[in-house]
Amino acid sequence: MTKWIEDTRQLFALLPELLASDPQVNERISAAQKEVEKLKKEVEDLRKENHHLRLEKDDIAQAMGQVAAKLGIAPRKSPFERTPGGDAPAPAKPAAEPPKPAEHPKT
Repeated sequence: MTKWIEDTRQLFALLPELLASDPQVNERISAAQKEVEKLKKEVEDLRKENHHLRLEKDDIAQAMGQVAAKLGIAPRKSPFERTPGGDAPAPAKPAAEPPKPAEHPKT
């Protein structure tokens, strides 16, 4: 029992050292907090840019729709949309082979 009490006293003596703030740890915490703030700002900037680009895309789509309407073309909802008959032109037929010159047997 006395051994246990002595060990406890030694542990209590070490507690203030363990609880004292470590400057290196504080520096790392500070650097991590700065990085978090930087990343939050970057995310916010990217969200704003994304919103701006989406608005720009919508404006372009509207303008393209107006151009298509003036040309009498039905605008597509998606660039990947295809009509049932297909939009691609019929494949070209291969050119006929030129006639081969008649072979004359050598005499």
